[in-house]
Amino acid sequence: MMIASPAGLPVLGPVERKVTYRLYPSKTVRDELLRTRWVHCFLWNLALEERRRAWKEEKRRIGFAEQCRWLTELRSCSALLASINAQSAQVTLKRLDLAFQAFFRRIRQGEKPGFPRFKQAGRFSGFGFKQHEGDWRLIARERSAHLKLRLSGIGEIPIRGKARTPGEPRTCEIFLSGGRWHASVTMRCRPAREHGCGAEAFDLGTERFLTSARLEPEKSEPDVSEVANPRHLRKALKKLRKLGRTISRKMEAAIRKQGKRKGFRISKRLRKQYELLARMHAKVANVRKDFLHKQSAAMVRRSGLLITEELEPKRMTASARGSRKKPGKRVRQKAGLNREMLDASFGAFGAMVGYKAEEAGIG
Repeated sequence: MMIASPAGLPVLGPVERKVTYRLYPSKTVRDELLRTRWVHCFLWNLALEERRRAWKEEKRRIGFAEQCRWLTELRSCSALLASINAQSAQVTLKRLDLAFQAFFRRIRQGEKPGFPRFKQAGRFSGFGFKQHEGDWRLIARERSAHLKLRLSGIGEIPIRGKARTPGEPRTCEIFLSGGRWHASVTMRCRPAREHGCGAEAFDLGTERFLTSARLEPEKSEPDVSEVANPRHLRKALKKLRKLGRTISRKMEAAIRKQGKRKGFRISKRLRKQYELLARMHAKVANVRKDFLHKQSAAMVRRSGLLITEELEPKRMTASARGSRKKPGKRVRQKAGLNREMLDASFGAFGAMVGYKAEEAGIG
């Protein structure tokens, strides 16, 4: 339980929060961002191959520190690797090291190992920078409420976005999502929120997203309210399926024409369809995230105590393929229910309510 200040705000120590900014690069900068991402993907695959070779030939594990020394030697003789920021390259090596740590942890815990894989450039998540004011920097713009982002070796990029709680920038991650470039900045800050009084118990569901009963101190009966399930994915499902069938048809045509199922050349038209599908999924995800943030913030703002059941979304959305009784119908019904539960995002909503309640200093 956290201690509340006299003003009703929590006494919360410095924490790290992510702030996502939208980037608006010029064509030249956009091409440089794509090239930089490709080089980082190449470095990931090269470092992964080096770890595999060392174990296969020498039965020796390579750690992060050794690969950093290996990278320094490579940069001295490779103009391609020397063209990207050295600290940023170390961030990619650190990500690979964390992937191996997670792999060995899953082995010890008896889970599915999931060995780190080689990456395609189009599926590579992005790249990061470490030191603010050194490798990257946020710059205020004259006569504008928005900022600029300066990246070492790339240049300045206009950005849009705002941190709810201003703080000290620590690290920056650049990624491409839905055909748009974004920057995820880690801020070290002291977040604080206002909270109300009274207790509120709430339940989540697929028919009604939220059912809550709030009891005020001066009342004897709780106020019951409901929030309808917006079903963001269902609203876009028809368009997504239509676009998916179009992509599948174009892929099969390309496979037949080129005579190979793997490594076939993707035409410009097919690539545009891929980008459109990614943008549609990104739009659904953004609308869902906005809805969850607003509902969780409103709940924390009006309550002094929150009560709910402990849900396990991973178990709730498990597949029903092992069923023996009417397996086809059972699987289809469970798949539809799983889609609705995943679209409602019970786990994400619970996490948002949790950290916002912590910031407000309520239980």
